[in-house]
Amino acid sequence: MYNSNVYWRIWIILGIIIFITMVLFKGPPYNFFIIASAASAAGISLLLETLLFKQFIWKKFPHLFHPWLCTVPYIGGKWEGMIFSDYIDKDTQKKVAPIPTTMEIKHEFDKINVTLETQKSYSSSYTSDIWIDEAGRKYLCYTYYNDADENRDTNPNHDGTAKLRIKVNAEGEPFLEGHYFTGRSTTGSMKFKRVDKKNSKV
Repeated sequence: MYNSNVYWRIWIILGIIIFITMVLFKGPPYNFFIIASAASAAGISLLLETLLFKQFIWKKFPHLFHPWLCTVPYIGGKWEGMIFSDYIDKDTQKKVAPIPTTMEIKHEFDKINVTLETQKSYSSSYTSDIWIDEAGRKYLCYTYYNDADENRDTNPNHDGTAKLRIKVNAEGEPFLEGHYFTGRSTTGSMKFKRVDKKNSKV
């Protein structure tokens, strides 16, 4: 989800700058204790990376880092859309009607989590990532566990996998569309648009 070479180069350079600054600030004569203190100070850059950048800066300003650092735009927040299932209703012998669906995405700097809910069931991802193909197309891919609120005889709990392409409209806003398949031999497509940019608390 991010350019690891650029990311770690930034923190390594910052650590070196802190190290050199501490050594020069102490001034000669240089000894082991000065070098050790400077090295410890350089370790502050890793603390900043963990506590300041990931826990504060990214969460407050995630849009600032695409595309120069992050390979995909920020997609966290609440999404609304439809599921178009290929499932054939046993009573009508027809495909079920499109299903209104709400998706919540928690997009952190180095990981992503997805939950999805309809009127009859809900699901949570247990593996998820952003995949970029050889042509540069970006996809949100995740595997999930689905549980039903009712009618478990006809809608049993199951695992599934979804692959949603991340696209951007003329206004620069991302939208998602793609396909899914499940462990109960059903497939379908999904389309979503974002209605709230606030990062989900999934």
